[in-house]
Amino acid sequence: MKILARYLFNNLLMPLLYLIVAFTLLFVIGDLMDNASDFLEAGTSPLEMAYYYTLRLPSMVIMIVPLCLLLAVLYSLSSLTRHSEITAMRASGISIYRIVHPYMLIGFACLAFTTVVNEYTGPKFAYRADQFVERQKHTDEEVYFEQIAFKNPAARHIWYVKQFDTRSYTMQGIELIQQREDGTDHTKYNVSKAHWMDGRWWFEDGTIQEYDGLGNLAGTAKSFQTLEMRKLPEVPEDFMGEIKDPAYQSSMELWKYIQTHKSLLSPETLTKYEVDFHHRLSMPFVCIVITMIGIPVGAHTGRKGAFAGIMLALGMFFGFYATQFTMEYLAKQMYIAPWLGPWGAIIAFFIIGSVMIHRMR
Repeated sequence: MKILARYLFNNLLMPLLYLIVAFTLLFVIGDLMDNASDFLEAGTSPLEMAYYYTLRLPSMVIMIVPLCLLLAVLYSLSSLTRHSEITAMRASGISIYRIVHPYMLIGFACLAFTTVVNEYTGPKFAYRADQFVERQKHTDEEVYFEQIAFKNPAARHIWYVKQFDTRSYTMQGIELIQQREDGTDHTKYNVSKAHWMDGRWWFEDGTIQEYDGLGNLAGTAKSFQTLEMRKLPEVPEDFMGEIKDPAYQSSMELWKYIQTHKSLLSPETLTKYEVDFHHRLSMPFVCIVITMIGIPVGAHTGRKGAFAGIMLALGMFFGFYATQFTMEYLAKQMYIAPWLGPWGAIIAFFIIGSVMIHRMR
């Protein structure tokens, strides 16, 4: 890495890290004030509270990082402009795009980081945190058990589960019906308990009943103690998709839910899930949009004054989210295409940021 690039990189990275730590602490303090009474009533220990905030923080990264990135870019570039360092770079023949390059690299690094968190840890941990809070309020184990009715049209499977433990992926009171292509029952499993282990379901203490082509009983039910279900395509995440709110599902979970429920959902409900899917995909790209907006505004701030520049940047930041919220609402009301709701604001502000950076020359 060249000296100039390293200097610009460090000039942005240090305030970014400080801001992330500061906003994380502010988030923890604010959330603690909101939930303190529930924790005190339930007798939650400090170790349990630390566990709760470990679960909550990943879901907040997607909001904290873009705001911190914007403020860090404003601070870094306003400092460079105020000390005439950008003017000196331009006078030395350095192009504006070379100056912008380290900032964009950090923007893409934030995009990659938030994408991983948003897809693999954020939704899952947020759901666990929500369960933890409910556990403090109700002080019983029932918050971890759900009743599930699940249909898999592709495999022609129908599940009825009396209790599904969302922590250990253990089922109790299961009825699994496997149907033929014509819709008649082929096999029915009545199982007392099921475990997810080694990438497959294990049924315990149950019976298997076969049916003929007319749907009549074909012999007597066969009992078993333990049965390894290697060919079942359903995984725990399929059942979690029936339980969790879309806010607690990753884009892959939403996509899979949409594909398996297309024939079961109304057009309005299907559209809402498609909008949520595209929203989940588009969220990390806010880092790039924010970086492209912050670069020209930060340079302007150093010349014209900090207050006006910060207000302009924050106005565009909240204007972006207001635009995205409005377009997503229109998409869910089926006035525009589902993908356009979440992506429309991203595309529009990306173009605005590109024009602003080009005009910096």
